[in-house]
Amino acid sequence: MEKGIYTQEDKEFMCLTNQSRNPSRIKELVNFVKLNGYHKIGIASCFSVKDIAEKLKQLLAEEGIDAVIVNCKESGLDASELSAELSGASCDPKSQAQYLNEQKTELNINFGLCLGHGILFQKYSKAPVTTLLVKDACHQHNIMENFA
Repeated sequence: MEKGIYTQEDKEFMCLTNQSRNPSRIKELVNFVKLNGYHKIGIASCFSVKDIAEKLKQLLAEEGIDAVIVNCKESGLDASELSAELSGASCDPKSQAQYLNEQKTELNINFGLCLGHGILFQKYSKAPVTTLLVKDACHQHNIMENFA
């Protein structure tokens, strides 16, 4: 494997990333947002964790960070529009990305989206995406529990 070749912008981003490091992922996120001068971030959340997403938004607001939340079922997409075999409300990661793009967010957070939905959300997001909560209902969203 060859080492990466970084632009000056990439190098500066890597240095800011290093400066924001913290044992607490949330504090690291706050530091990262502030060091990068971001003013508006997006939270694309799963409907099942919307209450926790609201708590995150409140915590970020207390840090002076404006956050916009959009949950996966907010668009009203019916699953039958995806396949005749499906019914009921469907997750809509593309609409989540489009909504946050319209809000002009500078960084987006994948907050508990299903694996494939998170991939599609990231594909359509204009802003960079980081994952803060990985959905794993079996282990209360602690994916490392299997390896402890």
